Amino acid sequence: MQMNWEAISAISSVIATLAVTFSVIYLAIQVKSSTKATNSQTYQFATQALGEMASIVGVSKELSRIFVHGMADPDRIDSEEYYQFSYLMVSLFRRYENVFYQWQSGMIDEDFWAGHRNNLLWFYFQPGTQRWWLERRGGFSERFRKFLDDAVLDDLVSQPDRFL
Repeated sequence: MQMNWEAISAISSVIATLAVTFSVIYLAIQVKSSTKATNSQTYQFATQALGEMASIVGVSKELSRIFVHGMADPDRIDSEEYYQFSYLMVSLFRRYENVFYQWQSGMIDEDFWAGHRNNLLWFYFQPGTQRWWLERRGGFSERFRKFLDDAVLDDLVSQPDRFL
């Protein structure tokens, strides 16, 4: 029996091509699965962080009062309470900044972002939050600041009752 090296080479090439193709398909499936898991984990972390913030504010009647009065009219709380309000707002807006970043990075979808965006803007447009934001906005990323500052023009002016 005489070996035909050309035939063996051709068969080897076909086998190698199939192996590479199956490897690429397998890797694509794994990447898709990993992406889905990462997106799910990102969603979970964002939801958990914002839920924890609600728990922090709701843990006591006093913290709730400071938070509510601080947002509505910071003149109704004393200077120590205003510091507490400020720390609560830093914590809240850091969490929303993270959700904003995850949305911009494509880690969370538009539907998830839309609900949190509306909540964020509701907090943002409160009179006390506006005062706090002017004092503390420099501590947040430029893109997040721009989003919020532009939202005043785009959303508050064009759709004022959307956030009431």
